[in-house]
Amino acid sequence: MQQPPQSLPTPIPQFVVLHDQLQQSWKHPIVHYVFEEEPFPMGVPKDHCVVVDITEDGDAVADVHSYSHRFQVTGCKISSTPQLGAPSRESAASLMLTIEGLTASNVTEPIIKSPPQSMQHRSGNADEMDQVSNIYGLDELLYDFKRR
Repeated sequence: MQQPPQSLPTPIPQFVVLHDQLQQSWKHPIVHYVFEEEPFPMGVPKDHCVVVDITEDGDAVADVHSYSHRFQVTGCKISSTPQLGAPSRESAASLMLTIEGLTASNVTEPIIKSPPQSMQHRSGNADEMDQVSNIYGLDELLYDFKRR
């Protein structure tokens, strides 16, 4: 009897890099791999956590969420990273997860600030500014951001 062919395990990125687009810095974070059936580790602070859901084939990111109020994700990708001194590209390639985002420098500052004087003179009144922020849903977005 023939046994069905065993599927290869899904490749997991071996390197993880955080790129802060505001500060133009690159960091290698501490990584905890949690698989679908496993409980979340108890000792990991969730307010410093970015959760990345990788597709079943391991080639792309299905979803990404930041639980930190200081770091918001703007992009996430999986790429192949060639190693130095490797004889062939295919055998030496490993996967790297790059998480792009923005870090808040000081979260104790108020998020909503009054418009600059030059803008107040041009617009005429503050009601006009309120209308603009309501049209684009900025009030709700800022409220949700503060609530975290």
